[in-house]
Order: sequence, then C-alpha cells, then structure tokens
Amino acid sequence: MLKNLVLDVAEAAANIQLKEPRMLEIPAPCYVLGDIHGNLLDLTFFRRILWPAGPEAQGADFLFLGDFVDRGADSLPVVAYMMAQKVLNPRKWWMIRGNHETREVNGNIKTYREGSFLHQCLRIFGDADGRTVWESVNCFFDTLPLAARVANRVFCVHGGIPKELCQPGASLEMVNETPNPLKLVRRGDMVHSMLWSDPVPPDRETAVEVQQQLDSQGFGLSSRGCSCFGEKTLDIFMEQHRVSYVFRGHEAQQHGIGLSRSTRLCTIFSTSKDHFAPEVKTTCGCVLVNRDGILPIVRGQPQQPKGSKTLGMRQGRLPLQQIDGNTNRNKMGVKLEELEKSKEDARLFVC
Repeated sequence: MLKNLVLDVAEAAANIQLKEPRMLEIPAPCYVLGDIHGNLLDLTFFRRILWPAGPEAQGADFLFLGDFVDRGADSLPVVAYMMAQKVLNPRKWWMIRGNHETREVNGNIKTYREGSFLHQCLRIFGDADGRTVWESVNCFFDTLPLAARVANRVFCVHGGIPKELCQPGASLEMVNETPNPLKLVRRGDMVHSMLWSDPVPPDRETAVEVQQQLDSQGFGLSSRGCSCFGEKTLDIFMEQHRVSYVFRGHEAQQHGIGLSRSTRLCTIFSTSKDHFAPEVKTTCGCVLVNRDGILPIVRGQPQQPKGSKTLGMRQGRLPLQQIDGNTNRNKMGVKLEELEKSKEDARLFVC
C-alpha cells in the first residue's frame, strides 16, 4: 500500500514537472527555502508558521532550492510530502534540483551510510521494493527545474552560477534548453555547475594565491573539486541578466542564512541539524521575497532531536550578524535599496 502510494505520487508529480520550463518564473510574494536534507521536524516547523492551513490558503508561492534527501533520518517522508504538495498545488509549490537529487549522490550508501536515501528506502521497503521506490523518486528528480527567477529580479539556484551564463550574449533561456527529463548530470557541464558550484569565501578572495587560481571572469575550482565563482562573476552575471540578488542553498549556515557580497548573494539553509560541527548551535531559515523587499526569517532555537546524528555536512562560511528577535513584526520589511548598502543593514524576523 505505502509503496504504491509513493510510486503514484512520484509519477503524478513528475508528469506535472515535465510540462514546466527548466527555469521557473515565479511572482512575488514567494517564500524561498533551502536544503531540507531529510529533516522532517524543521520542515514541519516551516509548515506551521508559513502555510498552517495549506499552501493553497496562503497569498504567496513557495520555492525550495533542492537537497530534499540524504543526511537526515526522514528523507522518504520529506520527499513524499514535497511531491504530494506539488500534485495538490502545482501553481504555488515549486522545487528546483539540488546535487542530492541525483542517483550518484543519493544512492551513495558508502558515504552517507544510514543517512543515504537509498539506504532508507531499502530499510523501509526491503531490497526489491526499496530499489523500485528509490528509482521512481529519482525519475521524479530527473524532471525537477534547474533554476528560478522570483519577481524578475532574484535568481535562484541550488549551487551557483555556471560559466556558460556569463559568456557574451548568453541568456537565461539557455537553461530552458536542457533536456527534460535529465537523468545523467555530467561533471563539467552547465547543469553540474548549477548543482555543485560554491562561492569563493569572501575572506579568502583577495588572497594572492586565490586570485591566481581564478580566471578573468572570476571562476575557479572549489574545495569540492567542482567550479567556484568570485565577486567578479557575480558582477558579470547580475549586470548581464539584470537581477538584483542570487539566492542559493548547498552550504550549511550556522544561522540558517548567510549574506555576502553586500547582501547580493544569499545562501539559505532550511535544516538545523545536519552540520559538520554538532557542538555548534545552529538554526535554519528561509527568505520571503515580496514586491518591495526581502525578509529573512530564521528559527530562534535549533532543532536537535534526541539521538540525531550528524552525517558529514560542513559548516557554512558566510557570517551573519546575530539579530535581536524582539523587533516588532510590522517593522521587519527590508527595502531592496536598504539591503544593498551592506550586510549589517539586513534585518531578521526571528521565530
């Protein structure tokens, strides 16, 4: 019964996404959430505060930046919920692909052990049925869009900026030329960079040895062995494609949200427990994009379920000033122009 239910919802959600563009255009207001990584408790927290009566009852859309599975203990319930919401609310519930939405990664039991999505499917359903469910969900992952633009000014992607979109004459329409479904993501191509790329840490970018490793557009290799990008890349990309911000996930953030490059680059992490340093108190966050500003929202206390394990996530590197959560909710709207001044101007609504 459960197996057939998961198979049915995965097929239904995939059929919806087969008709969607590879780069979504989403109006404001829109809540943008980052990595979930099998953390059902934090996903439930966001459900309670953002869509308590269901997404259909809210006046905003919802966009998730990928990495729904692996590391956490509840990958299957998380992705089943995400797929079901896509079926129920296809024009309000949006998801883009992360690097963990690939068979190469979420089938890697050797690296992620009990945190592996494949391992959890096998544990729940047994070997034969478990592999059937795992493959069915991965077929759904193959149809996930690769990027989104919110309110025509916020570019959203899981990892980062690909070199192909910074070439003269390049258009974001290039993303829509990607096959759908896309089963194999090849290292070195545009999609791989969108799923795996990292920004150069701001405190290291000016170092001579780092500058020597970056090309004329600010691209280089990250510590993951994949592409990375610097501030020059961000300048080129934002000017060429006329966007004001780049939102991404992919890297854990101690405070849930990391701001850098004069707040133009925002890293969003929406799980509070899968960090490399379990002794460090961490939390999770999301960002509301509305018509005249962006509003970061962070969880006031980290969710650390008893007996939970950390399964290899490294801590984020972008600092975020701790903000007092006693500010009146009505005064928390942050105008885009104010946020552009400096990261110290960013305000948070702390739940």
